[in-house]
Amino acid sequence: MSESGYPYLVGVADVDVTPAVGSKLAGFAARTEDSTGVYLPLRCIVTAITERATERTLLIVSIEWLGFYDNTPEVRAILTAATGVPGGDILLCGTHTHCGPPIRKFVDADCRGGIDESYLQAAFAKVVTAAQSALADRVPVRLSSSTGWCGIGYSRRRPDGKGGVMWAPTFDAPHDHTVPMLAFHDETEKLKHVLFGYAAHPTAAGAILEFGGDYVGFALRELEQQLGCTAAFLQGCAGDQKPFIPNLAHDNYPKYPLPEIESMGRQVAAAVMRELRQGQWQAVHGNLRIDHRVLTLRYTELTKEDYTPWLTSENEFFARWARESLAGLAAGHNPRATVEFEVQTVCFGSSLAWIALSGEMSVEYALRAVKEFGRDYSHVWPFAYSNDIVGYICSERQLPERGYEVFDSMQYIMKPGPLVSGTEDQIFAAMHELLDVALAKN
Repeated sequence: MSESGYPYLVGVADVDVTPAVGSKLAGFAARTEDSTGVYLPLRCIVTAITERATERTLLIVSIEWLGFYDNTPEVRAILTAATGVPGGDILLCGTHTHCGPPIRKFVDADCRGGIDESYLQAAFAKVVTAAQSALADRVPVRLSSSTGWCGIGYSRRRPDGKGGVMWAPTFDAPHDHTVPMLAFHDETEKLKHVLFGYAAHPTAAGAILEFGGDYVGFALRELEQQLGCTAAFLQGCAGDQKPFIPNLAHDNYPKYPLPEIESMGRQVAAAVMRELRQGQWQAVHGNLRIDHRVLTLRYTELTKEDYTPWLTSENEFFARWARESLAGLAAGHNPRATVEFEVQTVCFGSSLAWIALSGEMSVEYALRAVKEFGRDYSHVWPFAYSNDIVGYICSERQLPERGYEVFDSMQYIMKPGPLVSGTEDQIFAAMHELLDVALAKN
């Protein structure tokens, strides 16, 4: 068929990035032991999408790590040098498995002899090779999008009846069960590739000592086996949502055995399969436009009286957090009180808008984005854990509730306190700036 019938090119390649058994794992500060095995190899999957009319290319790198975090500038630079794709047109995503290698230089929990720089450099080289292979693999395709449903995700912020929250599964809080997806069909109408997403922390296995991709890794393998083509995953706004199987024997998130985690993965894969068989798919068309903005977010600086009690905490991270926060107050300037946050948007005309956010976003960001931008775009697909991830980004509504995503997590990454009020609106203002301009230029 003509180029108008298949207006894009897509190529896909993947590579194994599993570390050596015996090296460290990342994701749980209390887990300091060496790894003892691999329950699923870790993969990096690169998807190259090119608009044929303009030859503009988007590189999507989805890796079964926590994410790329502060390695983002380096990885973008080496990918640009090897492929010619500009850094702003490269989207780096982590599935956010907590059974992957340490990669975050700014988190001390991962730095106690845990970061293997030689492994990282070898992995980055593999990513480059996969990107080159994906570009070489490109063929004409048409794109279509849809949204399915899967019910394994539960909010982990159960209201405590006192204005705060408990770490426990609940539906009595905002949650997101959507499974957004994008299908690529070649000129023979054969399915070549599927991108899909979900919003749930891949932490169902708990702090085990084996490498693996949690429910996401199982979902990827199930889909590829059933479809006979490649698939890649984009983690949603899952900062406050985890997989949970209701069971009268427990009232909190257990450490699930691998067969149950595999079942979770099959449920997500089944949502994609159902949609492929009987979903209401919409054609994706229009000019490929990629934009981004880098914002400066600000954290609250608390008082001396707030920090002092934590100096004697038995948790070494909390004690250090108090010391460094007090030092910042004494100096009158705390460099940890701000952070740069990237919003990256990818639009295919007005038919599909991707919003990639560089934080562990509350699900409320996704819910609000779909509501606000769904008036102008046929399909709005927000996701998180992208590019230089800065940590948890709570919603405005959650600030007075406190809890892990609002306050405790800031102690681990040595921020002086919660994000300031108004952060959510600041981020949405940037989204509007990017997507409103993109729409006007379609």
